Amino acid sequence: MLRAAARAGLGAAAGDILFVFVGSGFARKGLDAAIGALAACGNAPYRLVAAGRDRDAARFAALAAAGGSADRVRLLGGRDDVRPLYAAADCFILPTRYDPFPNTVLEALAMGLPAIVGRRSGAAEIVQQGDNGWLCEPEDVAGLAQLMHAAARVAADELRGAAARAAARSTAEGYGIDDMARKLTDLYAALAAPLPEGRPK
Repeated sequence: MLRAAARAGLGAAAGDILFVFVGSGFARKGLDAAIGALAACGNAPYRLVAAGRDRDAARFAALAAAGGSADRVRLLGGRDDVRPLYAAADCFILPTRYDPFPNTVLEALAMGLPAIVGRRSGAAEIVQQGDNGWLCEPEDVAGLAQLMHAAARVAADELRGAAARAAARSTAEGYGIDDMARKLTDLYAALAAPLPEGRPK
């Protein structure tokens, strides 16, 4: 119910493959690459929805228009609750040029969304190519378009889609609040431990 209602609210038809981008600071996060890749996919029934704030959002809307994909790209602005977007989508896309570790990737994976992530993002460490997502070079628009096609094939295949969603959720389960708190506590304990005798300080 939530997925159908969310997709309808975004104007996505039953056969559309919906990619969702969530992040502010569009240039660094690679929204231009995602828009360019969507245009490079030609007439494929793909849509791109972007949630986030950027003072230069009009430039990205113009980029979509220049590429002939204005009717398939929606810039939603900031959203307090992006869960309906994750529920509506078939794949998360964040071809970021640099990001230590974007929480949005974990959020998407937790919602069962495979993710396309830039290789220079810290989240690239947890994305397994073709399993729970794909890794891209943000400047390689043609390569990114090919990954969008790959994600669309997975989404359209019931068995492969179910496996990708399960893999995405399984990845996120290792990054819950309790797990992260325990890992941080263990790290602090290791840093505070005295050095062995004879080891230089």
